[in-house]
Amino acid sequence: MSSKNSSKIVFANKLLHAGYSLEINEQRLINLALSKINSKKSNPGQIVIYPTEYAQCFGLSKRSVYEQLSSAAKSLQDKSVTILDDSGEAVSIPWVSNATYEKVKNQGSFITLEFSEAIEPYIFNIEGNFTELFFHNTVKLNSLASLRLYGLLNEVRNYHNYKRQGAVVVNFQLPEMKQKLFLSESYGAWRDFKSRVLLPAIEKINAHTDICVKFKPKKMGNCITAIEFAYSTQCPSKSEHIARPRLARRPKVKKGSHEEGVWARVNLNRLGGYELSNQNENPAFRLAKADIRRCITYAKIIGDDKAKSYYSKQLNKKQP
Repeated sequence: MSSKNSSKIVFANKLLHAGYSLEINEQRLINLALSKINSKKSNPGQIVIYPTEYAQCFGLSKRSVYEQLSSAAKSLQDKSVTILDDSGEAVSIPWVSNATYEKVKNQGSFITLEFSEAIEPYIFNIEGNFTELFFHNTVKLNSLASLRLYGLLNEVRNYHNYKRQGAVVVNFQLPEMKQKLFLSESYGAWRDFKSRVLLPAIEKINAHTDICVKFKPKKMGNCITAIEFAYSTQCPSKSEHIARPRLARRPKVKKGSHEEGVWARVNLNRLGGYELSNQNENPAFRLAKADIRRCITYAKIIGDDKAKSYYSKQLNKKQP
């Protein structure tokens, strides 16, 4: 599948290595907002996120998501990130200039979020030294550790000097690893860090993303001082279990309504993610014709001409 048809999260590598701590709903709110913007363009201002959209993207109950989003929006306004500027000085900057949960008559509830001016250089007009993740690979990562580790591993994914025998190999010093996962003052013992942070994060990454990771502790004397990670996108055990996702049911709303658009976008992303995951294992993989027709319908509803064109061409090709 073309990457044009699957939402991406793109950010400068300085942000990837920055110091910050977010609750999972705050991080998900940031990620969903990032998936809606074009990193090659300027800050669009307010980004609107609907509770139904959020619940469908992350597989959450609609009943609980309203309170979660309201709380996340409120707390996110006080959250900052510490980044090294061009002079090497640590600077603390806010994530957002505004994040508000609103309820408007005849429009329902929604979040309006606007990234701060200070963080713009790290998520807008990006040209070099950046990392991009497909949004669908992050939705099941339900801890900050799994999300940050997945990002750090993907930073060097396309660099040849990190590749060995078909795998991407990355080494981190243990204090550096804890700092990047915002755990520098906790989980002091290796056993605690391994069992409570590292293994759960890797388990989530291996189960729900496009890579499979292994790690090996590196010793200096009797002390573990570093961790070597090796991962591959060719995972035979995964290819056996990449099942077609269940699509969201069309809500009982008017044709052309915003809610219909949210439903169409969610399903287009689900089928797009399913197609991409299978193509990581088998480049010749294509969706069934019925699903290709669904994608064309979804693309028409949300006005995604690129996706519509891509799937229309697929429909006219012979199945392998």
